[in-house]
Amino acid sequence: MKRRSHFERKRARAGYVFILPWVIGFLLFFLIPLVNSFYYTFNEVKLSASGFTLTWVGLENYSHLLFSDAEYPQLLGTAVGNMLVEVVIITLFSLLVAVLLNQKFHGRTFYRAVFFLPIIMTSGVVYTLVQSVVNGGTSIGNDQNAFMFQSTGLKELMVQGNVPTDVVNFITNIVDKIFSLLSKSGVQILLFLSGLQKIPASGYEACKIEGASSWDIFWKITVPLISPIVFLNIVYTIIDSFTAYGTTESGNTMMGTIQNMGFGKVMQLSYSATMAWIYFAVIIVFLGIAYWIIGKRVSKIQG
Repeated sequence: MKRRSHFERKRARAGYVFILPWVIGFLLFFLIPLVNSFYYTFNEVKLSASGFTLTWVGLENYSHLLFSDAEYPQLLGTAVGNMLVEVVIITLFSLLVAVLLNQKFHGRTFYRAVFFLPIIMTSGVVYTLVQSVVNGGTSIGNDQNAFMFQSTGLKELMVQGNVPTDVVNFITNIVDKIFSLLSKSGVQILLFLSGLQKIPASGYEACKIEGASSWDIFWKITVPLISPIVFLNIVYTIIDSFTAYGTTESGNTMMGTIQNMGFGKVMQLSYSATMAWIYFAVIIVFLGIAYWIIGKRVSKIQG
């Protein structure tokens, strides 16, 4: 027991060492701006020759955005809707691909690299250019947009088949986002793979001896044992969806609107800070819901 407790203390110290750079960076660079931004939400901030001037307005900024601004609640609803779609599709797709890549076959290392490759591309100029071509934005040079990733033909087919408009819009919206969703699945696939590889083979062998089918093994052995990874991926996808890059025209329009409101032509820092803090509260609410629905069950299963 003494040796074990010493090992646990050693691991705890190593953990503190690993998070120390983040803590130092947060205290030096993020804490003061974070507090200031929260204070700005209760003031009207104006830029003058001498700097920023603050006028206390209380909850007026929150009231205006939530009850008087017609655009902001719609942006919130769009962000939440996109998040829910991404969580379901990315989690299921990542689990399916991870199960397939966990099988023994020739070239599986190459295919694992292929699925993780989009993570390298999903940042900076490269991702923006690829998105502009695939999602039908603007063409690069003389190349035509990648029409095969668009749902134009599918939409026309469903309209001719008298499919309800809401169903058509829902399906075509998902199809148009296929490239984006696939490019966001690399980390989740990697995490699922790590969880699947830690499941002991003896458990599978015992189930096969008892006559369990592959379906039973998946739901009664695989899923319970990787349930912490499922919860981790859901949390990761929620945060990744809410904080993804965007502009006022495409991508995560909420993030683009917040940035444009505070640092674009509008320069309304108080509204920008208020929008950001309301958005942050929404993120916390959905993370809490995810823990309440899934996290507690994972704790019971692991317990």
